Amino acid sequence: MTENHYYVRPVAGVWHVTWNDSADLIGAYSSQHEAEALAQLLARHMRVQGRKAEVHTFEAEARTPSWGRNRAANQVAVA
Repeated sequence: MTENHYYVRPVAGVWHVTWNDSADLIGAYSSQHEAEALAQLLARHMRVQGRKAEVHTFEAEARTPSWGRNRAANQVAVA
């Protein structure tokens, strides 16, 4: 039985989804949540077909409320 691995990695401000650690990019997303959802969807599809599939996420995104990001950006701009 073939194992399938989907990798979700942050690269230059976007989240890349790759398969079996190859250089081929499945997709690039602005949020970790979207990228993980795609990887989980693909893994679930493989499992339904009777194959093994795992999702690996690297360096989880630190969640900051939007008001916190805006305030920090404004403080940097003013300083």
